[in-house]
Amino acid sequence: MSSSENALPTPPTPHGPLLAPSHHRTSSTLQRHLETALAPATLNKRSASVTDQIELEEWWSLTPERLRRIFKEVDVDNDGRLPFACLVDSLRRYDLAAQEQDVTDTLTKLRSPSSDGEDDFARAWRRKSTTEVTEDEFLAAAKQLMVAKVFAAARRKKPLVSLVDFGLDDIDIGDDVEVTKAWLARPSTKRTRWVEIRGDETALRLLGIEYALHPLALEDALRPSQRPKEERYETHAQIVVPRFVVHGDALAPQVATENVSIFVAGESLVTYAASTQAPAWSRRVRAELACSFTKLREEGSNFLAYRVLDAVLDSGAPAVAALRGSIARQRDILRRSKYSSNDAGATLQRIKCDLEQILRLLRPLARVLMTLVQDDDVVDHRYNSYIEDAGENVAELEDDIAAALSDIERLAEESELYFQRSQEKTIYVLTTVTAIFLPLQFVTGLFGMNFKYMPQLNDRGAYYLLLLIMTIYTVLALLLVWWCSSGRRRSLKHHDIEA
Repeated sequence: MSSSENALPTPPTPHGPLLAPSHHRTSSTLQRHLETALAPATLNKRSASVTDQIELEEWWSLTPERLRRIFKEVDVDNDGRLPFACLVDSLRRYDLAAQEQDVTDTLTKLRSPSSDGEDDFARAWRRKSTTEVTEDEFLAAAKQLMVAKVFAAARRKKPLVSLVDFGLDDIDIGDDVEVTKAWLARPSTKRTRWVEIRGDETALRLLGIEYALHPLALEDALRPSQRPKEERYETHAQIVVPRFVVHGDALAPQVATENVSIFVAGESLVTYAASTQAPAWSRRVRAELACSFTKLREEGSNFLAYRVLDAVLDSGAPAVAALRGSIARQRDILRRSKYSSNDAGATLQRIKCDLEQILRLLRPLARVLMTLVQDDDVVDHRYNSYIEDAGENVAELEDDIAAALSDIERLAEESELYFQRSQEKTIYVLTTVTAIFLPLQFVTGLFGMNFKYMPQLNDRGAYYLLLLIMTIYTVLALLLVWWCSSGRRRSLKHHDIEA
């Protein structure tokens, strides 16, 4: 994965090793340690927090549909025109116009966009000789005032986007395009427009006003912990999919997650991601668009939405492969260290957390793909085979993650078995020593009793005979123990090979 993919913050390392760091752990400590390792990993990167709750201002709820409803409620005589005073009151109610002059200036620019001076109508409007507005002017004025509030909140920061306008025969690609009021008012000269927003929330809000994106859709796009979803609104459709980015080296990789929001509004496509650098999926889709003979140039925004979706999903396979490769390397380290490497245990615990997090996102993602197959309004039914292929890739990722989690569990069981055998070996040695010296203790105890009349008490050779018998017994007992231990080791080795 390229260096540009490493634009996300590195997730924190979870504490607590997976495996025991010492050969001398007690069985109770080892059991607690393994229970911690096999317990479900804690979600540490996408858990909702106070700062994760995105709430837009109240005036964001003024969707075109709601503005039309407000206009009809205020237009009591149903003549399709609204008095200027009612217009100002309606806009002030939603904090869109602080002063009456703001509304006057906005409507004047709408009716007289020329900068060469005011015409008769503009001068009459400023004198309040024309005091009624139409529904379209009401919606346009609200839109312009919303844009002005966003620009005012941004202060001097310039909102920038990456832009691709293309048709079958030509294409225009631009990076760091500044979003201005004039740019928003200028329509695209090509059939399809793709606006890519890289971490610029101001640009997202401005494009949200331009394309009438629903405030709930904007909140979902800005919320880092948003799960994969597909939603259909009146003016557009939204798809939220996760992108997986690998950090660190091959020995201890970490996976961070970033949402990519895809908005399909007619023949326009808007994508938003929190990363400020050009991701690999964007470069891939752009390279395909640059070729005039591709299917992507022939189709419109619907197929472009699928290609972006598929390119983002392709980040999952390298992430899972990197984690599985790290599991194999950590297994070798643990075996060489006889399961005493604390760093390897902590790395495996973090890998398990990442795998469970990816799996937690793939399940709703599979449901999103199934919904896209059934919903022709978002992605045309002609592309169902492509969506189904992406669904199969997601299913393969789920199988790979399940296999990787099984590898970690088997490694934990292997560690538990190793320490269990170590304890059994210790107990076996103690039992063997006790069994060897127990008869000798009996003999020494027997002859150590202080009786007046005892056989061989005054026999000069009895002492040396007893030592000889005890030595021969000890040697024979040790040989018997060695023979039994060799057979036991051969049996355990054969069992490990079969396992």
